[in-house]
Amino acid sequence: MRPLTAEEKALSKAAKQRANKQLQAQRLRGVKGDPVVLEINGNPITLNYEMLRRFIRTLKNRCWNISMDTWSGPQPALIILHYVNSRGNDRGFIELYELPPYQKELLTDLPVIEIET
Repeated sequence: MRPLTAEEKALSKAAKQRANKQLQAQRLRGVKGDPVVLEINGNPITLNYEMLRRFIRTLKNRCWNISMDTWSGPQPALIILHYVNSRGNDRGFIELYELPPYQKELLTDLPVIEIET
């Protein structure tokens, strides 16, 4: 996972500030981290990129595979499968869900990060 560029961070920060200003007026929970639109094989998901990178860093010395689950629930989820070796029992998965709709609709002009799997 690459870090966000300065331009992407600026776009994310500006969108987060605009959204949080409106959410604060409505007394709703604000947006945290660095929101981005992550695109995997043409499927977009709006999530906190800072949290995703933190999870990926915890998987040091492990193999991992990232995929998108768009059919099991009302909103898409990012699935990270991780394991030490393909034949061992030491494996697991992480699910990161898209930001709530009330936050997502207020976040405009987010940077788009494309990931190829």
